[in-house]
Amino acid sequence: MAKVNSKRKKELIKIKLSTILQKSTNNPKFSNVTIVDVNLSPDSSFAMVYYSVFNATVETEAITESLNAASGFFQSKLSKTLTSRNTPKLQFRFDTGFDHASRIDELLADIKKEEDQNDQ
Repeated sequence: MAKVNSKRKKELIKIKLSTILQKSTNNPKFSNVTIVDVNLSPDSSFAMVYYSVFNATVETEAITESLNAASGFFQSKLSKTLTSRNTPKLQFRFDTGFDHASRIDELLADIKKEEDQNDQ
């Protein structure tokens, strides 16, 4: 039963943080930020929040620093919406999964082009 509650809590935190990012922040750096995943510690006292940015030209290190600097604000807003006893301490990290996947797609497309040229 604990795993189900943990999964539900992870998804709830992800949804609530996304809403807070959209509606409660005035920082223009956060305008293209999307929460991708949340990993909770077993006791739910710590949450690693993975985010992605749609604009590839943005400096992700600066956004990560800004998000981590504002983690107290996010934790405060989150505590008002969660019904749990404690609110996890938040730490933000950039998720490189999408960049990695797009790079693989580019490489596969290049291989397909070369194969098509060799077949002709």
